Amino acid sequence: MKKILATTVLCATCVWSVSAHASGYQLNEYSITNLGRSFAGAGVVGDDYSAIAYNPAGMTLKKSGAQLSFTVAEVASEMKGQNDKQGKQTEMDFGVPLPSVYGQYQVNDKWFVGAGVYAPYGLATKYKNSSFIADKARESILEVIDYNISAAYKINSKWSLGASFIARYIYGKMTNNLVVAGMPAKSKFDLDGWTYTGTLGLMYEYDENTRFGLSYKPKSVQRVKGDHTISLMTPMGIMNNVYPDGKASPDLPETLLLSAYHKPFEKVAFTGAARFTRWGDSFKEFEMTSTATKGLPAIDYSWEDTWTISAGMEYYVNDNWTLRLGTAWDQSPTPDNQHRTHRIPDSDRIWASAGLSYRYDNMQFDLGYAHLFMKKSHIRDSVNKDYDTKYRAYSNMFGLGFQYDF
Repeated sequence: MKKILATTVLCATCVWSVSAHASGYQLNEYSITNLGRSFAGAGVVGDDYSAIAYNPAGMTLKKSGAQLSFTVAEVASEMKGQNDKQGKQTEMDFGVPLPSVYGQYQVNDKWFVGAGVYAPYGLATKYKNSSFIADKARESILEVIDYNISAAYKINSKWSLGASFIARYIYGKMTNNLVVAGMPAKSKFDLDGWTYTGTLGLMYEYDENTRFGLSYKPKSVQRVKGDHTISLMTPMGIMNNVYPDGKASPDLPETLLLSAYHKPFEKVAFTGAARFTRWGDSFKEFEMTSTATKGLPAIDYSWEDTWTISAGMEYYVNDNWTLRLGTAWDQSPTPDNQHRTHRIPDSDRIWASAGLSYRYDNMQFDLGYAHLFMKKSHIRDSVNKDYDTKYRAYSNMFGLGFQYDF
């Protein structure tokens, strides 16, 4: 029986899922003001407290306060079999909540401390049980939560430094259909774990209307453990085989973020950002293993390093209202159709976003919206051509935020 299970769960050794929010399974959606400008200028604009997550040196642009943000990302996609005369297809359309919270305190003119909770990585795919690819992928969930403690030091009127200590929790769930000894079955991995990482940040202010920021996040190597359950649908009922030695080591990539803010006119400012992500060093192959998968090879992803380039504009209507626009090009790490999977049908995407803020006394209310145009892509299965698939998708994001300055 174990040999049969090991053969049939080969497809379950794929990594968790796909995200329509950012390339690979990287997320940016932990600031509503940044959402409105496609995250251009992240960490150095100074209009909210999210510098704690993007570039802690930017904490020196705000005093004491707190904020709560909530984003809902709609994921919509359609997959259609290429080699099937009946044109088999499957669809997904669901929402994913992405909350975040920050708090900051100005100790004195030089020192600032803060904390935040947010999701830097995450994704979800949910295919129906009747989908033609259900034995390749059913449900995939990845949740990564950062618990961040940060500090910033203002060296002088030009330079600021920042650093963060991060406790990172990761949870993954992955299911797919199987056939074992001629009977229908289901494979489910349920894993979690902790690791620790951090962020270093630097900010340079040429003057009060022009500044640049650079932040660095090292690669984070996660060790997750849990159960791998094979549920066999027998005539006498469901028979569960639980393997408690399920494990995986998902690497989260090294990133470098360069941000800029420039306000040449009284009511208009421009923002920009370039982020480099070293997927090639952290996601060449991946496997989730248990006794049932022992001896099976790792899945070859061969992901490549990526760039995300964004640009935005702020229009300060008056002391109360601010309007935002933004756009971005987000590069996919998937090198070709042979390395694209049903769990990660990733492709390049273009962002278009807008937002607004309303300030009243020491309170600020933020709204943001973004639409992601994803490039049509193909999946080429090297083992079974029946799984070759045409894939197209898009994503809408809606964000609401509240800030309170102490």
